[in-house]
Order: sequence, then structure tokens, then C-alpha cells
Amino acid sequence: MTYALIFAGALIIFLAVLLFIERNRKNRLEQENEIITKRKDSLRQSWELLMGHSSDFYFRYNKNGEVHYTSSNVERLLGYKKEGGPLHFRQFITENPVNQNLYHHIEKLFNLEFDELKPYFLEIKDGNGETHMLEVYETPQLDSEGNVDYINGIARDLTSVYKAQQELKESERQQLLVLDSIPDPMFTINRDLCYSDYQVVKEDDLWFKPSEFIGKRVKDVVPEQKGIYFEEAIQKTFESGQVQTLEYDFGEGDEQEFFEGRIIKLDEERVLVISRDITPQKKLERELRKAKSAAESAAQAKSNFLATMSHEIRTPMNGVVGMISLLAETDLNEEQKEFVETIQSSSDTLLRIINDILDYSRIESGKLAFEESLFYLKKVIDDSIGLIKFEAQRKGILMNAVVDEDVPNFIRTDRGRLRQVLLNLLSNAVKFTEHGSIVLRVSVERLTDKNVNLLFKIKDTGIGIPKDKLQGLFREFIQVDSSHTRKFGGTGLGLAIVKKLVKMLNGKISVESEVGVGSVFTFSIRAKLASKMPAKPEDQAEEEAQQDFIGEDYPMRVLMAEDNSVNRKLTTLFLERMGYVPEVVSDGLDVIKKLKTKTFDVILLDIAMPQMDGYEVLKLVRQMDLENQPRVIGVSANAFKGDIEKGMSLGLDDYLVKPLRFNELKEKLIASYKTIHNSKP
Repeated sequence: MTYALIFAGALIIFLAVLLFIERNRKNRLEQENEIITKRKDSLRQSWELLMGHSSDFYFRYNKNGEVHYTSSNVERLLGYKKEGGPLHFRQFITENPVNQNLYHHIEKLFNLEFDELKPYFLEIKDGNGETHMLEVYETPQLDSEGNVDYINGIARDLTSVYKAQQELKESERQQLLVLDSIPDPMFTINRDLCYSDYQVVKEDDLWFKPSEFIGKRVKDVVPEQKGIYFEEAIQKTFESGQVQTLEYDFGEGDEQEFFEGRIIKLDEERVLVISRDITPQKKLERELRKAKSAAESAAQAKSNFLATMSHEIRTPMNGVVGMISLLAETDLNEEQKEFVETIQSSSDTLLRIINDILDYSRIESGKLAFEESLFYLKKVIDDSIGLIKFEAQRKGILMNAVVDEDVPNFIRTDRGRLRQVLLNLLSNAVKFTEHGSIVLRVSVERLTDKNVNLLFKIKDTGIGIPKDKLQGLFREFIQVDSSHTRKFGGTGLGLAIVKKLVKMLNGKISVESEVGVGSVFTFSIRAKLASKMPAKPEDQAEEEAQQDFIGEDYPMRVLMAEDNSVNRKLTTLFLERMGYVPEVVSDGLDVIKKLKTKTFDVILLDIAMPQMDGYEVLKLVRQMDLENQPRVIGVSANAFKGDIEKGMSLGLDDYLVKPLRFNELKEKLIASYKTIHNSKP
């Protein structure tokens, strides 16, 4: 009995111990599970925190293509709410061809039919319908039996990079289209002066096939002196960075073809040469020169003929007019007086026609000189009216001249040409007016301290001119209509001559007219003042403009060298506005030729010119044995300090940067004048 009790007690103790041990084990397991759970929660929180601040996002999807889990930042990145439930791939992928193998890819992943996991691109729509290009990294998640349970994925948004690449590809594609559409052959030449690449449309049309000379040196391909000429231009482009332009030709006779080459620096190791066929242009220029020469010869022959005939006719006409004048002073009966007056009127008309023809021929041939002189304006007006006043009185027409008080008494311009304009317009007014009046009004249009613009208005009460005839009124050999020609006579040259003379006087002419009421002819002239006079305060802008006319105060002989026709025209206009008449050449060789025959105070020298650039010209100019070395002002589009310093170190006296500005050019010229005259003993 005792042993049974002992055994029972021991068993109870053993069971108690086992129960204690099991309870402790469970407690430890619970604690470990709690720690694991906390660690999992902590890891999940860290993961979510990391993904929340990342531009990448995590997702999982099953075999059916349903995304059933995403990191929380997917809402921030794509606008899809995490708690919105699973999304199928077809709900957000686009129809971009990049997505066409997606489902086949998913099938391979779940069947573990792959050798290596590689990232791929996927285009999707976000919650707002905007497209995104994603780079996706994936790995299968296996279950306990080794089957794929789901796919883990990390997606990176590369939309901006993808778009930039697409834009770059499109830009490259467009550039290739542009290059392919350019008919001009293009060649790339390296620093060793060897051909390295080319772009041509029809290789067989070229004198030398590019495919056969890639890798060869330029002078080994282009024969004779042209190859050396090309290489020199290429070297200049490498050294200066400036575009070099050169013209060359191949062949002879009817097979001769002309080309223009432009050499453009791409980088320190390459230049691009664009070759353009200018044969049609050259042939056209040749034909135009022939046509111009023929036209000039014809115009000269016509002018010579008109001048000769006019002089030949005037000689006997002087005798006729003189004898008629003498005859009119003898005792004549009434019938004889009438005959003499008729002959006298006819001879005057004929002489006027001859004078018109002679003046027109002189104007057309450029032989009509402008002779500036100082004169009393009111006397010219009175003399002009006095010459035709007798005819006006004979017809019963009142004539009057009104000169405003502010019109200057003395002016400086071509007195004879002004008188000729007034006589022509006044005699026309008398000619076409049967009754009424003719009034000449003179007023000041603009006034500065050096110049005056005068306005002349001649108003008559004549027959008037139809509005549809006004446009051609100042053209040569034009009459208003045939009835006027029969009734009034004339060549139709008078007003054409007047227009040209007014232009010589730096003015314009216009007309207003109404049939049966009369006409008003208005013309302006620009003249110099005899003395300094204050400018009108209401015309401050004109006063400032007149200060630009510096040619009288700073007289100089100017030579301009510029190969660009637009720049030549612009600079010439600037200089003419200042009062200078420049000699103009288009390349450096002509500068040297001019200096051998003429003396100049200032040279405006373009730095970049064909055949001989500005620096080479400058070097030769400084070596010439000239009595007075001209001031040389360099003109260039290069505005960098280094370019200016280079020009000044090589001997330029001054430097102007294109595009030229009027005031800057004016200041440089004034400074040059002062330097020249201060340096003289």
C-alpha cells in the first residue's frame, strides 16, 4: 500500500512538472509569436514607408492577371486607391504594341518556363487616363509544393525618359528626312583633311564618286590647284570657326559646271562641306549681263540719237525764231501780224518740244548735272512767273504768288532745275486754263538748323484731269487723251521730266484734280540754308535726324569692302544719309586695286570675304607705300572680345560688330576724322 501511494505521489509530481513545462513552452511560443508579429508589422511599416517615398511601387498579381495587392504609394503615383479591390491587367494596360506579349509572358512565369528573369516595359493608364511607361522587375512566389502562387513585381515609372527618347528618335528621324530631301551633296572632312562621310542623292551625277574617295585626302581627290584651294578654306574654317564660302567649277566649254561650297565647322575634328550646283544661276547671270550690256548699248544709242537730233534741230530753229522776232518788229498790216504771231506761237511750241526731248535724253543718260548754288528764292519765283505772265494776261487769267513769311530768303540748291520745274508746271497751268486764276503758294514743310523742306503748290481753275488718268500722268510720252494732244499739243515728256528733276532736288511731286474745276500740283524740295537758323521746336525729331548729316563737317573719302549684297546696300544707305558717297567693292583684291589708283581716308573692311579675307587685306594695305595710310575700321559678325583684340593687334584702327547700327558707325567716322586731322602736322 505504501508503495502504491509513493508511486501515485510521484506520478502526480511528474504530471505537475510536465504541465509546468508545457505551460512555460506555450508562454515562450506566444512571446516568440508576438515578437515575430511585431517584427513583421515593423518590417511592413518600414516597407510601406520606403515605398511611400519612392517613385517605384510594389504589386502582386495572380495567374488570372488580377492585381490583388499594391504598395500604398500606388495611389500617389497612379491615382488608384489601394482599397478599391483587385484590378485586372486589361483594365489599365494600353493598346501600345509594347504590351502585346504581356499575357504570354504571364503564362510563362506561372509555368516556370523561363531561363532568366529580365525587366520589361509596360504602358498603362493611370486613374486619370494619362499614359505611363513602366519598367517592370518580377519574380515568382512559390508555395510549399513548388508551384507558383503569385508574382511579385516592382514597377518604375520611366515616362519622362521614354518620352524624351521618343522625341529624340523623332527628331533624328525628321533630321534624316530633311537631309534626305536636300539635293545638295554633303561631305564630312576630318582634321587630317580626309573625307570621312557623305550624304548624296545621286552619286552618279557627281564628277567624283564619294564611295570611291572616303578616307582619301581632299587634294588627292580634287585635281590641280582646286584641291589646295579647298584645303586652305577648310583649314581657315577649323581655325576661325567661321563659315567659308567658295566658288569653283569643273569641265570646260558646254560641259562646264559651277558650284558653290560652304564649309561649316561641326566640332574640333570635323567640318561639313555643302556643295550646291549653281550652273543655271551662273548661266542666267551671264545672259543677264549680255542683256544688260545690250540694253545699255541700246539706251545709249537712243540717248545719243535724241541728243544729236535735238541739237541738229535746235540750230536751224534758232535762226527761224530769231528771224520771226525781227520780222515782228517791221511794219506789218493786220493780216501779216496775225500770220507772224501764228508762226511765232508754233515755233515756240516746237522749241519747247525740242527742249523737252533734249532734257529727257540727258536725264536718261545720266548726264544732267546737279549744280548747287546760293540764290534769292523770291527772285527765282518772280522770274518764273514773269516769263509766262504775258501769255496768262493775253488769256485773261489772273496770276499770283504767295510766299509764307517763314520761308527763308536765301537757299542753296540747283537754281536752274528749280526754275525749270516752276516754268513747266506754271506754263502747263496757263496752257490748260481758259479763264479764272493760277496761284503759286510756297510754304515751309520742315526746318532744321541746316536744311529746309519747301512745299510748292500750283493751283489752277483749268479743265482738270479725270481720276482714272492721274496714275499715269508723270510717265513718259503720256497724254491725258487724244483730244488734248490735238488741241494743246506737246510730247508728253514735260511732267516726266518734272518728276525726275524734283527727285534730283530731294523731293516728291503729286497732283489732285477734278474735271471742270481745276488741278493742284504739289511738289517739295530739300535745300540747304544759307546760314545757321534755329530748328522748329515742334519738329524735334527732324532736327535730330538732320544732325546725322555729317559729311560737310567731317568730309572724308570712304572705301567700303563688303561681299554681302544686303550689307553693302544697308551700309551704303547709312553713309549716304550721313552725306558720304562711298566707293564700294565686294572682295579684298579690289580693295588693293582701288588703293593703287585712288586715295581714301577711311576703309570699312569686312573681315570675312572670299578670295582674300579682311586680315590679309589689312596686312597688304599696311605694307603699301601710300602717302597717307587710311584709317581701317574692321566690320565683322564676330563680337567676342578675343576677335576684337585679334583685329586690333593686327593693325585695325577700330572695330564694328554686325549688325551695324547707324549711330555707332557715325561715331566711328567722326572719331576717325578727328584722329586723321589731329595727327597732321
